[in-house]
Amino acid sequence: MVAAAIQDIFAEGLYTTEQAARLARLSPRSLRRWLDGEGENEPALYRRMPKSNSAVVGFVDLIQALAIRAIRKSGTLSLQKIRETIIEAEKAGIRYPFARPHKTFLFSDDVVIEMADGTIIGVTGKYKQQHLIRPVIEVYLEDLTFDIFGWPTRYTPLREENREIIIDPKIQYGAPVVMPRGYTVSSLVGAVQSEGSVSAAANAYDVPEADVRFALKYDDLLAGIAG
Repeated sequence: MVAAAIQDIFAEGLYTTEQAARLARLSPRSLRRWLDGEGENEPALYRRMPKSNSAVVGFVDLIQALAIRAIRKSGTLSLQKIRETIIEAEKAGIRYPFARPHKTFLFSDDVVIEMADGTIIGVTGKYKQQHLIRPVIEVYLEDLTFDIFGWPTRYTPLREENREIIIDPKIQYGAPVVMPRGYTVSSLVGAVQSEGSVSAAANAYDVPEADVRFALKYDDLLAGIAG
């Protein structure tokens, strides 16, 4: 039973806070504050991973963080308001609403979510004045793949011609991978550092140089941390 439980955890992706923050392009402190709270402030999000193991972050937690980053970049909104909206979603039987197919809208200092089935989640009824609602641009949603139950299964943050970076909990434990050949970004970037050049790294892994450059491009993108 213990082995099965461990396998289930790894099947959902497993990251350190630092790793997840980098993939979400956040500071580790911001992610910790959102997931665990800070001082007297409660967490904004419900963790998918057990709270007793707050040193690790799951794939669903990573997707939630992408959503909150998009919302926070769209305007000033307190983490408390986000938490209140999640609580309202829980009351409607919807867990982790920001990790599911949805649309987000801002109304003054409130956040409103429209789920894929049309369910509206909001703390107040003010959102009914539709002309006053401002949509949040959530580009990352276009890069997510969901299963038939509405759970995120894959995140594809970068595409270029016939290559793409995928983050899939069932592949390399959720590490970013360069497809179609399946090497992790960290392996190819590390090879450039150890081998001394892009061409030498490509030879070491028997991949086109374009794969290595693509991995470097994504690594550079992650280095532009915001939030």
